[in-house]
Amino acid sequence: MAGQPEAGAASGDRRAGRMERSGRTQHGRLASELREAILDGTYPVGGRLPTESVLCESHGLSRGTVRVALRTLEDQGLITRRPGAGTTVISRQPAEEYLPLVTNRDQLIALYRDTGVVRPDTRHVRVDAGLAAHTGLPEGSEWTVLEGVRRARRDPAGPPLCWTEQYLPPEDPPYDPDLAASHTAAMPPHRIEQTVRAVALPGRYAAALGATADSPALVIGRRHLDADDQVISASFHTHAGDRVVLSNILVPED
Repeated sequence: MAGQPEAGAASGDRRAGRMERSGRTQHGRLASELREAILDGTYPVGGRLPTESVLCESHGLSRGTVRVALRTLEDQGLITRRPGAGTTVISRQPAEEYLPLVTNRDQLIALYRDTGVVRPDTRHVRVDAGLAAHTGLPEGSEWTVLEGVRRARRDPAGPPLCWTEQYLPPEDPPYDPDLAASHTAAMPPHRIEQTVRAVALPGRYAAALGATADSPALVIGRRHLDADDQVISASFHTHAGDRVVLSNILVPED
């Protein structure tokens, strides 16, 4: 009927009114609603959130308010936003402290979301017998190697977390730390072999980590395997031994 608001607009007005009456800011209420939808799987990891225009229309909010809400989720490490690519969910949990040894896919995504290697050294290698023994990669295979200090993305000038040595297929696009989490989230489920071993800290890593050469160190390695058990990628993260504590709790069985 002429002069009557559309159903979508009326619904948005009612939602906006509830937001105002709740005592929360409108952007805070929207951020909370989207966060809950991410947590319950309505918007799964690797999926997309509605566009700004859709959120404006469905919630009766201004574009500026929607952008503040999305920025809140981005600051919490739940989403990533890139022009032309939309808003992608990269984690179900807000950013937490650095976990060098992951136990599930969400933690691995969080690791790549919260940390990164800035300006890594890049080279191409063919795996010889010595490198195969060190990495477990097939002898004779070719890889692009990225190496550098891994740091917390929120504190890029802070202390180094570890030295990362990552092997990627040579045909992969150039490494972008901003895309690492969303790329991992978009990968189909696959097997990851994770190893932990004690070593003497190599001298070439020691200065970068602010540690002593040949002091105790811990290497955490991960090999990603496809359905045919072929290696997709591999990474090795060397931590100064006095900065890593791994612990768990064993619960008595009933």
